[in-house]
Amino acid sequence: MNPKVCVSALALLAMLGESGLAIAQTVQDDVITITAGRAPGAQWGDRPVVTLDAEALKKSGLSDLGDALAFSPAIVGSEFNDDPGTQNDTSGTSSVNLRGLGLGATLVLVNGVRQAPSSVASDDGASFVDMNALVPDIAIGRVEILKDGASPLHGSDAVAGVVNVITDDLFEGVEVRLEARGPDAFDGAGFTSILSARAGENLGAWTIMGAISYRDTDGVEGFETDFIPGTGLSALGQPGAYYIQAPGGGFEVTTPSGGPQVIIDRDCAAAGGQPLVLGADTAFGTPGYCRLDYGQFFSLIPDESRLNVYGALTGDFGDTRLTLRAAWANTQLTRGNSPSLPALSFPTIPITNPGNYFNRDVTWNGRPRGVNSGAARRSFDHNTLRLEAGLEHDFDALGRDWTAEASLAFSRNELEATITDHIGDRLDAALNGFGGANCQTGASAGDQSAGCYWFNPFGSGALVTDPNDPRYNDPDLLAWMLGEDVRTSTSELTSLDASVTTAHFFAVPAGHVSLTVGAQLRNESLEVNHGQTFNDDAFLFIVGGPDYAGERDVASLYAESVIPLHERARLTLAARYEDLEDFSSTDPKVALAVDVTDALTLSASWAQSFRAPSLHQQISATTTLQSLTIGNQSLFRPVRTVGSQDLDPETSDSYSLGLSWRQGAWTARVDAWRLDVEDLIIEESANAILAADFADDGVYNDPRVELSQTGDVVLVRANFVNAPSVEAQGVDFALAHDGVDLGRFGTVNAGLEAVYIDEFTLLDPVLNTEIDAAGNRNFTNFARSLPQWRTSVRAGWMNGPWSVNAQARYISSYDDDENGGAKIDSWTAYDLQAGWASNVRGHALTASVGALNLFDEEAPFVNTPLGYDTKVHDARGRVLYARISVQR
Repeated sequence: MNPKVCVSALALLAMLGESGLAIAQTVQDDVITITAGRAPGAQWGDRPVVTLDAEALKKSGLSDLGDALAFSPAIVGSEFNDDPGTQNDTSGTSSVNLRGLGLGATLVLVNGVRQAPSSVASDDGASFVDMNALVPDIAIGRVEILKDGASPLHGSDAVAGVVNVITDDLFEGVEVRLEARGPDAFDGAGFTSILSARAGENLGAWTIMGAISYRDTDGVEGFETDFIPGTGLSALGQPGAYYIQAPGGGFEVTTPSGGPQVIIDRDCAAAGGQPLVLGADTAFGTPGYCRLDYGQFFSLIPDESRLNVYGALTGDFGDTRLTLRAAWANTQLTRGNSPSLPALSFPTIPITNPGNYFNRDVTWNGRPRGVNSGAARRSFDHNTLRLEAGLEHDFDALGRDWTAEASLAFSRNELEATITDHIGDRLDAALNGFGGANCQTGASAGDQSAGCYWFNPFGSGALVTDPNDPRYNDPDLLAWMLGEDVRTSTSELTSLDASVTTAHFFAVPAGHVSLTVGAQLRNESLEVNHGQTFNDDAFLFIVGGPDYAGERDVASLYAESVIPLHERARLTLAARYEDLEDFSSTDPKVALAVDVTDALTLSASWAQSFRAPSLHQQISATTTLQSLTIGNQSLFRPVRTVGSQDLDPETSDSYSLGLSWRQGAWTARVDAWRLDVEDLIIEESANAILAADFADDGVYNDPRVELSQTGDVVLVRANFVNAPSVEAQGVDFALAHDGVDLGRFGTVNAGLEAVYIDEFTLLDPVLNTEIDAAGNRNFTNFARSLPQWRTSVRAGWMNGPWSVNAQARYISSYDDDENGGAKIDSWTAYDLQAGWASNVRGHALTASVGALNLFDEEAPFVNTPLGYDTKVHDARGRVLYARISVQR
């Protein structure tokens, strides 16, 4: 880390503490004990925790928790936009990526309890908790983000930190909230309506609370935008292009190097394709490709409906407290896809095919359906169930006051996802005149009386409409060639956690030592099933793969203690032992906090953390469609990855040095942090495999790269491996003021949060080279997009019933390694919200209107399908919204 940055930041905050000056951050007065530690005794400034309360979430104007976290400066490279190019099966989900260490490196809790991960992994193989499937946003009391390694507290997965969503279970009354929002650039498309309600009542010893929310979104397709068409061009279009086979062997038209020269279909443009001419005309036609603009069929915003339900029953009986919680979520989503997928078998079309005008057998470079067929649709149906029972009991033992806590939780995530692709042997049969469900054995090619039909893939097949023309493609034949895979997956987690805590374990001169000791048992399971066609590897492009299932048991013991060294100094010690059947880990933590003055606290910590391979990374066998750089083209190809039982857990050392200041309404904090991660569990980057293979000798000959007979890349095999290391470090800044009283002019508040990533150095196991990933998109390696600066600045004003809130979200520029290091521009979005609140006949009525990205700043262009970086920016442009709430 640049020492000048770190020292200057800490020195500035120290001067603020001495002089009484400061700038800004809303804080929680409560000492945080579940997210950042279990033992009591720590103070507000001891730990690097950011708290977002319900009011802050509403003032942000962002539509849900997933969006709010995605634009939190410490979270970078999350998946919160739909992207068919990099999210094969995770559409409808939202994830967090703290410190950019990967979706699986952040532990997500709800009320301090682990949740089942999504039953599908991201395209890079990471397992994650779906933030869209937690609880209705209206039920959230606050969200705590611990920006520090936390395995000594919470076990596996907390390498980068913890996100803990805490519900408002003690709410009393009734609240109904209605919201409408949408971008103003797409003629009404993209409109979202949200209806939420909650109700709670105190029944003496019991409090019951329930909440529900429903949202419905009308999607925006790529062709409805002015920036997506043209960003996804495939050389394998419809009708396509052809290698002309010579009767005696070889090819009629060759390139200067002697390879086959592809010839464009003569009806390419008339049938909806985009010709790409590569040379002068030959006796057989024009060299080049007939391209398909598949990007226009992708959804910028998918059609989506989401229902979240939550309920809590809390009983307080003096020394004993009981909590029962239940939640259910359903997301149904459909999105656009390419009309069909390429024929990567590069089949031979016989000279006898009625559409073949070359008078030669030809090798087809194309796909069965094109522009005239419209977008194919993929559907996703996510269901998540969560049940929890918690018990707390205060008791006396050994002359001390203790609190015993136990929780039993079960959660399950299920997904049913569909995708269509042509079935390889059916396409081959139809190209040779034996297509059709009822084609009789022994019949002649194209004998329709025997149920046998030709498929004409040439341009004439899209243009001919007369059923009597032998070049006509029968609709029943087209439907017969097309198959659908239905993927069903289930992930379950059952956990039992028990602990005892005392604030007065024993006394030392500076005060009382606190102690928490506990144990946890978990059972994790994952099951994924496909149809038989997929199991048989029979699909044309997505190929297929086997079903898989597995489970494991986890057991852990943990302890934490806060020791007062002085009336102004506290030492925290923690350790956790966790056993996961195949391996175990013991992770310690040491943290020191010193109150330099009444307002200024200096803190430092060191912790070791670990992340076990997920079940997906151990047992899966998946095929995903990824945008790959092949030669000088960006092409979609299947990438097959098989899990490995030989993976080691990744381990990390995390260091933090912080300075926090709080005086009156003013707060400020600076944290310098560093993470050294060893044996990072990754899926090999298919782009890195291709780049390393081609750089070696100018051809693709790595056994992980499968080629067609004519040398085209048709599939890449990637493995889950342990990467050598990642070294990351940076500085977090947070400044805030809760409110300056301006008398009759009202009150104002302001805040700033910023994160600077100074270093993110990784050793790529495929490229076998050290990469500086900070300030890079990292398309060609296993990391994710990492702009170095992310900043959020807010200001608010309130006077009587009126309020105005403004926010600026800044993301710095970074390099695009997919496109030769081109610069991706910085992006700043300004948000504005105006609100009104009053009491009308005993009902609290609030209303607000606002705009996200008020000045309609376009997402920076990236030369990739969809035209922008979906892991960083928001391409919807200006989004207008209105919200009204009634509470009694």
